[in-house]
Amino acid sequence: MEAGTKLVQAEATETGRVKWRVYFAYFGAIGAAWMAPILVMNLSSQALSIGSNLWLTAWSNDPPLLEESQHIAKRNLRLGVYGALGLAQGVTILLGSLALSLGSLKGAMLLHNGLLHNILRSPMSFFDTTPVGRIVNRFSKDVDTIDLTIPTTVRQCLMYFLQMISVLFIITLTTPIFLVVALPVFFLYYFIQAFYVATSRQLKRLDSVTRSPIYTHFSETLSGVSTIRAYGAQERFVQESHQLIDRNQMCYYPSIISNRWLAVRLEFCGNLIVLSAALFAVFGREHLDGGLVGLSLSYALSITATINWMVRMSCEFETNIVAVERIMEYSRSPTEAAWKVPEAKLPEEWPQGGEVQFRDYSTRYRDGLELTIKDITVSVHPGEKVFF
Repeated sequence: MEAGTKLVQAEATETGRVKWRVYFAYFGAIGAAWMAPILVMNLSSQALSIGSNLWLTAWSNDPPLLEESQHIAKRNLRLGVYGALGLAQGVTILLGSLALSLGSLKGAMLLHNGLLHNILRSPMSFFDTTPVGRIVNRFSKDVDTIDLTIPTTVRQCLMYFLQMISVLFIITLTTPIFLVVALPVFFLYYFIQAFYVATSRQLKRLDSVTRSPIYTHFSETLSGVSTIRAYGAQERFVQESHQLIDRNQMCYYPSIISNRWLAVRLEFCGNLIVLSAALFAVFGREHLDGGLVGLSLSYALSITATINWMVRMSCEFETNIVAVERIMEYSRSPTEAAWKVPEAKLPEEWPQGGEVQFRDYSTRYRDGLELTIKDITVSVHPGEKVFF
């Protein structure tokens, strides 16, 4: 049977990488007016974090002062600047989080309104061939992902990426030879991420597709609950619901397993970075600054968690952006004609005689089906009553 003649069309599922137009659609919905302060505030907070740590390192390297007055003045200066840097960092984090929250709210509203606007103007053939569960799935789970999950993932992905740059900057500042080891390790990180995200992304799509029948079955059960009870079919509907849920879990459970697979390999790569930074610090201890070495090692110890979470959040972002992809599918589906068409504007005095004429008129329920009315010509004169 051809696709156009089927009563219910199979749900389309994308394959491969998420298209760039999906990312542009999401960040375009947020808008440059919000993206600019988000980036500026996050960059500023990381710069202030590095500055406060370098200031603390310089403070720890200060030589002891003999006079008490000089010691107090020096201490007050160091403490005041360190406190000001910390306060400024807190303000930038607050403003960055506020900008991201408001921007993501604006983007989610635009995507939701575009989906709602298009669905309300879809032709009847769309509702005939689309189970209600698919529509409910878009307005529930996918919208929830855009409202809550994606903004959190974007914030963490950006935060961990900037933290990773900060760690590499501090370690490279102390031991530049560290770059010799860092570059191969990061190629390994990229390979692991690319291998993982290809699987997790498709599992997310399968999870979304297999969730729609659950909503459809639940909606149909509620609509016909009295009939189901009258025919004693409760157990059959319960079993069907369990089967649909099991099928959905068959797609969800492997995503958890693949996440654990990713964590083990990222831990290994992070430990390689810590080992390299420590070895280079030991080998170059004769000509390295003690304070910077301590700062470098403290940063290196945190890089395992930082890069692990950065890679995982970037994978989560690409996986969850599938929700935007699915909403765009229904936001750009064909709609009915506009209520007013400028090219076919009716005259102001219409109608005059109250007569209706059909000349060689043909129509079908939807594209792909046979004509239900073929080449009819009918005239209905004023005052006549016609029954078909």
